[in-house]
Amino acid sequence: MASSTNGSVAASNGGPSGSPANYIRGLDDTAPMDRVDDPRFDEEQGVDPRAVVKALTTRVEVAKDLARLESDEDLFRHLDPDEIDEEREVLRLERAKNRELRTWQAERDLKRGKRKIKRAQRRARREELRATVTGWVDRRFRRRDERDVASDARWHRRAQRVRARLTSTDARIAAQIRSATRWSNTLIALMFGGLLYTGFVVQKNFVPSGDKTDPLFWLSLTLEALASVALMALMRFDARAALAGITRAGSAVWQGWLVKAGLLLASLAAASGPAIKDLDLGDMVRTGWAPVLVAAVLLIHDRISRGDAQVLATLMATADEERVDHLAAVAVIAMQQGMLEPSRANKDGETAPSASQLATFFRISKPDAMAVRDKINLSAQPTG
Repeated sequence: MASSTNGSVAASNGGPSGSPANYIRGLDDTAPMDRVDDPRFDEEQGVDPRAVVKALTTRVEVAKDLARLESDEDLFRHLDPDEIDEEREVLRLERAKNRELRTWQAERDLKRGKRKIKRAQRRARREELRATVTGWVDRRFRRRDERDVASDARWHRRAQRVRARLTSTDARIAAQIRSATRWSNTLIALMFGGLLYTGFVVQKNFVPSGDKTDPLFWLSLTLEALASVALMALMRFDARAALAGITRAGSAVWQGWLVKAGLLLASLAAASGPAIKDLDLGDMVRTGWAPVLVAAVLLIHDRISRGDAQVLATLMATADEERVDHLAAVAVIAMQQGMLEPSRANKDGETAPSASQLATFFRISKPDAMAVRDKINLSAQPTG
């Protein structure tokens, strides 16, 4: 309605092809311009000139406003009802498309959020798995390190024990005694096996029938046991002497070997006598090899016993010297603290206490006390 009204007004006012002159002609006042502009006409009619000027001014202003409004482009861009409906349809379509776009954006944001959540969950699972694996690896390496540390400590303790055994005189003495005892027992057991074999051979020689009611069947074993026990006693005596650090020499050694040789010859004669009589070489080997091996074992045992005795004697002497040195150092400290006093019987340059004082103080024997006293006096003498 507004567009049609504006159109009719524009047509009545001249429209695009109209002009202010045509508009003025269409007004009610259509007096000739020549009469209006003539001052005499106004005077003749009795009209006030100022009113005429005012009216003309109003008309000029209206004409200017009309010309300005008619030249405005908005006058030609107004919409009719059909165009308004079409614009409404366009706006409706735009709103529908905007709704579809917002729906798509919402779905996209939802999918993106779900993907983000899934990625975060996968990342969290990976981190958890990595932490689990890392913790397992760390625990495994920690346990390995602990085992290595424990193994190192165990080997260190072993090394310390070995060092103590190698450097400590008492430990070396103990190790030597243990080794000597084991070897002595082993050789005695081997010798016992050889003599047992010799005993059965002698028994067969004395009683070939194997009659157990014959007294010689048992006496032969008794006689062989007598020789075996005597030899083992001699071997044990040698071993005990070696453990005490006593090295036998001179007549004692020869007397012992004479007894051993006599016993071995008696066993050999009893075992291989018939074979030697018959000159049967195979039978001599079968019956006489055991006494020969027993003799070899006796020689080996004697050599080992002598070596052990020498080693133990040296070690014991070293231990005694270390013990004397230790007691002498303790005695000097005791003298400095007033716990011991120098002996009144000391000669010039001697500062040691008496042997009785040292024996009572350390609870040792008089010979050991004398050795400690000599060590103190020797250390007190000026060197050089």
